[in-house]
Amino acid sequence: MTLIVAWIGVDDKKTGKEVSSLYIASDSRYSIGQRDKFDYGIKVFGSSKYPEIFGFCGDVLFPSIVLGQIIPQIDSGILLNENDNCEQKTNKIFNFIKTSLENYPSSFLGGSFTILHGTRFEKIFKLFKISYFKNKGLNMEEIPLGNISTKTYSDGSGAKEFDENWSKIWDNHRHNDYRTSRAVYHCLTKTLDEIKDPYTGGLSQIIGLYRIKNSRLFGVVNNNNKYIYGKLSSEDINSESIEWRNENFERFDPDTLKIIEGAQRQPLQEATP
Repeated sequence: MTLIVAWIGVDDKKTGKEVSSLYIASDSRYSIGQRDKFDYGIKVFGSSKYPEIFGFCGDVLFPSIVLGQIIPQIDSGILLNENDNCEQKTNKIFNFIKTSLENYPSSFLGGSFTILHGTRFEKIFKLFKISYFKNKGLNMEEIPLGNISTKTYSDGSGAKEFDENWSKIWDNHRHNDYRTSRAVYHCLTKTLDEIKDPYTGGLSQIIGLYRIKNSRLFGVVNNNNKYIYGKLSSEDINSESIEWRNENFERFDPDTLKIIEGAQRQPLQEATP
């Protein structure tokens, strides 16, 4: 099933509080039953040409196939137009998923699934959920983002453990990271370190949107090793082409494996009693 989480970062502006960033993160496990697993599965996706990010949980095959079709068509300028607002974009994506599902063999579906779509038009961020259940069919709804830095959505078989950690520790006004975007990532990494759900595992993977440019894939630094989509990056890769974060959500230099000079250190502490 997996664990998927979305959250926002909010800044104080002269005109009031404004969403400045939107993130979707997941674990990296694909599983068949409780014994067979693959901890390098891609569960978050982003467009390099448009401000669109995606993540999924539940059935693996259909969401990974359909998102693998959607992203290239977005990047090629086929599916979306630059003047489409958030609602127009997600409606086009929903209809693409709907027609694909109508032609998909029902025997291939392993169960229900949820696809998150994060998008931005001008300075407006929005998050939509497209869900399929056998008895309800395919449905879409908008997930309210609010105006504080916090978790906006969690789902999957690992969500129960995540939500328990979130409510007990990080969603507590006594915590140093209360109502910060980094608190959600702290909670995610702690949950994955201690997860009991056999269908959730591997390292985190993150995709994000800021006020400018398009999707941003983040590399993960864990125990002085670099990972992308849960896989150890031992190959000779161009590490500087993406942004890297450690378990505290601090910006890391991928060459020195040290916090970037000038980057704010983030405390990783639990709430006081």
